[in-house]
Amino acid sequence: MLAAHQIDGPTIFRVQPRESTMPEREVEDVPALSRATGTGWQDDLPRPSRMIVPPEPVEVMAMLPDHPPAMFIWRGKRHRVARADGPERLHGEWWREGGHEADTPYTVRDYFQVETSTGGRYWIFRLGDGERSDTGPMRWFIHGAFA
Repeated sequence: MLAAHQIDGPTIFRVQPRESTMPEREVEDVPALSRATGTGWQDDLPRPSRMIVPPEPVEVMAMLPDHPPAMFIWRGKRHRVARADGPERLHGEWWREGGHEADTPYTVRDYFQVETSTGGRYWIFRLGDGERSDTGPMRWFIHGAFA
């Protein structure tokens, strides 16, 4: 994937995988002609082709607090979930400076791949484990869309 940024003239870069446990840090921009690192994308952990950074809040209705969404509202539009897969539990990078995520003290994210009744496929996560309040506020976010 190539893209251009306007700084002091056009800069062309490509993206490559970077080792991280948090999706927003798994990709880095590198000069287009830089050497490949040999690091590859994980096939067993599908990621959306369109990441939403920063993740946007969504309102969610779920059968139980630790279950996948049955319905969500994003940007004022209601989406009924037809299928869901997950959770994929991610923990914050506690070894980074500051001990937790820079933007939140909570470290547990439960990600769900959801497909809506109209065919949209999204990547949604709950901040917290759905049971214990010390793992997060149980708020929901959308982090990406699958092609």
